[in-house]
Amino acid sequence: MLLFFTLIIAICWILYELTIWTLSSYLIWDSVRQFSFTIGFFMSWMWIWAYLSRYLESKAIKNFLRVEIILSIIWATSVILLKLAYIYLSNNKISFNFIYFFLTILIWSLVGIEIPMVASVYKQLQIKTKSIISDVFTFDYIWWLLASLLFPIILLPYLWLYNISIFIWFLNLLVAFFYLNYISIKRNRKIHKIPNQFFIKYHVIILFVSAYFLSLVFVSSRLENFYLKFYFKEPILQSYQSEYQNIVLTKRGEDFRMYLNWNIQFLSLDENRYHEALIDRPMNLLNTKENISVLILWWGDWLATRNLLKYNQVKQITLVELDPKIIEIAQKQKDMVQLNENSLNNLKVKIITMDAFKYIVETKEKYDFIIADFPDPRDVWTSKLYSKEFYTSLNWTLKKDWIFVTQSSSAFFATKAFWSIEKTVKTVFWNSLWYHRYLPSFWDWWFVLAKKWELIDSNICPNLWCTGFDKDYTIDYENIKENTLTKPVIIEYYLEWYKKYNL
Repeated sequence: MLLFFTLIIAICWILYELTIWTLSSYLIWDSVRQFSFTIGFFMSWMWIWAYLSRYLESKAIKNFLRVEIILSIIWATSVILLKLAYIYLSNNKISFNFIYFFLTILIWSLVGIEIPMVASVYKQLQIKTKSIISDVFTFDYIWWLLASLLFPIILLPYLWLYNISIFIWFLNLLVAFFYLNYISIKRNRKIHKIPNQFFIKYHVIILFVSAYFLSLVFVSSRLENFYLKFYFKEPILQSYQSEYQNIVLTKRGEDFRMYLNWNIQFLSLDENRYHEALIDRPMNLLNTKENISVLILWWGDWLATRNLLKYNQVKQITLVELDPKIIEIAQKQKDMVQLNENSLNNLKVKIITMDAFKYIVETKEKYDFIIADFPDPRDVWTSKLYSKEFYTSLNWTLKKDWIFVTQSSSAFFATKAFWSIEKTVKTVFWNSLWYHRYLPSFWDWWFVLAKKWELIDSNICPNLWCTGFDKDYTIDYENIKENTLTKPVIIEYYLEWYKKYNL
């Protein structure tokens, strides 16, 4: 029975680690750093408290029960505390990180006590086994894989982070409840004597903790809506949690927006300006070409498809999207369908649910026009989509007379990141041009376009300063590095502006 308890608490460890890392990554963006901090504090504080647990061994039977109850309470409220801390301390990242580190250290300190306590309980209950440590750690480690699979495939898409934290408390409290009854049976067999008052006391405590958790379940939707309204400052139309991201749709009058992982994807009032720059300007360079095949490497709103379908010479559009939930929303959500003019149901459109990097490496298809509209390169996963290796592979999927365009963030706010993208594209494609478009929702937004062989017509941007720079955009170009898989410098460049402007 104790080995079964070990199995459950091992699942709880991994689930909480994944939960707190995912939440902090959503809020702070820097997923690599947050993951490293979580793992680092997890391992170091488990070691420290595993050592100090020797001073709790004399009352291991009681202390293990106390640890499980305390852990269940902290786990259930940790996501709420972190979200509230982000709301009220959003302008003070030091204070938020202090709370994040405090919760992490506190939980891992208690987690570090659990396994030594289980081994001590074995001894005090006089349970015979050939190797206590071997049995305990075998059941502890073997179930980590199960938890790691459950989190992205089932728990995150269907429960979301808030409910996952409640699910974890349920498991810990369940361990506490069954453990209390387990040692009661052992006591009745006179293996270890514990007074009746102890069992009455902790049954009452578990009852009150259960009532507290049930109240959290009932108010979960209100708490989540409170957080969403504070963060987005707009009426929430719908919110989703997919395997890959958090998706929120807001609407106020004609102002319809989509947010992915708390970052705006588009604003209906000005998205036409963005897609005019991304789609229509490059298409002007193909105005004499017929039977154009287009590949869109995308991240969400399908509005580029709408613009492309207006050109009769476009023969086929292939869209590569990682998240099937985004496809579902674009096909069924009425505001989205209205905005994209039901473009997904057009016979010219072929949808492939796949990672863009993998598709480019594996596909044997070739295209006249490729559009890369990825999220900004704020982590390792997105930075690879701006890498030299990716552009090199992409080059092989282009036909004889081709055009490639990629969104390149803001050259004003993320100056180094923009120039890194520009230099990387130019290294691979040689003939490239940068241009920009002002958007109220995104400020001054920049793009890099490449065209095979023929020089690009600089009149692609008829507006004043379309390809112009002033002193706010200049940088020591020679010292800007290309972005590669082995040296993803663009992450550092991008996060530098994020910290500078406190965004």
